[in-house]
Amino acid sequence: MQLWIEINRTALRHNFRAVKQLVQTDIIAVVKANAYGCGAVECARLFAGEGAAMLAVTRLEEALELRAGGIETPILLLAPPSPEERAEAVAHDLTPAVGSFEECAQWQGVAQTLGKTVRAHLKINTGMNRFGASPKRVAEIIGRTNKFQNFELQAAFTHFANAVDQDKEPTEAQFQLFSDAVYGVNGRKLHVCNSAALLRFPEMRLDFVRPGTLLFGQYPASWLQSKHDLKLRDPFQPVARVVALQNLKAGERVGYGSEWTAKSDATIAVLAVGYADGLTMEPRARPETPFDAIKAGFERAARLKKNPLLGRSAIIREQKVAFVGRFAMQTSFLDVTNVQGVQIGDEARFSMRRLAAGAHVPRVYVD
Repeated sequence: MQLWIEINRTALRHNFRAVKQLVQTDIIAVVKANAYGCGAVECARLFAGEGAAMLAVTRLEEALELRAGGIETPILLLAPPSPEERAEAVAHDLTPAVGSFEECAQWQGVAQTLGKTVRAHLKINTGMNRFGASPKRVAEIIGRTNKFQNFELQAAFTHFANAVDQDKEPTEAQFQLFSDAVYGVNGRKLHVCNSAALLRFPEMRLDFVRPGTLLFGQYPASWLQSKHDLKLRDPFQPVARVVALQNLKAGERVGYGSEWTAKSDATIAVLAVGYADGLTMEPRARPETPFDAIKAGFERAARLKKNPLLGRSAIIREQKVAFVGRFAMQTSFLDVTNVQGVQIGDEARFSMRRLAAGAHVPRVYVD
């Protein structure tokens, strides 16, 4: 195997336990997007073993992958499946998020046809404006669905749009809308906290919290770590082998576009990883204005001045070396001139954006 990603189970367990110790409430472990690149089935199995009350994914196919992997823990579908997918969701005992009485009635019809019962969570739209019912419709939806025989609203929830912002007011306003909407609602579980909110707002932890990014060793925003340090551990480590070595003379160039030139005699190690596997530069959101673009450029320049190898380095034979030249589709280059004894087959360890890491890259689980 020339390329793989090591996923450390001990780190995942540590992160789950750190969140559990903090919140002292039930956890809905979010394992969408292939468990943030860490492998959905294995992570779901681990979190379920640690006591997760539920798992959460976005799409039906993600939930079906967990069921096919033997996961029996309740699974919440955070986004509504297509109408033609409902029967399969019911057959696999999935928990849909619903946002209207009409949706509830359609789920009731499917469940009745299949002779099963659907247990759903009512999504309330308090400002994200993506999915969910108007707060003004909540009492009506709950009241009318109480009469259904094959459909049950087990819980109600909302999703915060600004929980990572240092300004608390938008999140507090959303929580107030939610609280008003569910006032007097009995017998249903309530949940609102994503990773950022569960750190910042203890009063909002309610019956469940829904951590995602925290479980995988990352904070939703860097400023949150200094205020709420859970001593998270990074479980994600890409590894690639050296597949070729090239000895260059001063002035010779490397890779597409000949973007890097050896200033003196150099040894280049070719790695079995490239942009098709997810090896990319540091990701940034698209700037909204020319001023934002200029500001982003200066910020990156300052970081690169402090650390010239930022986003472009690897560890090989316990030494830090630079990526050089342009990343190719499935290969890249390291300058190993100053590292003694590098051989074909040596392992190099480096950083990779998790959600960019290709699903085709094997995940190897270690303890």
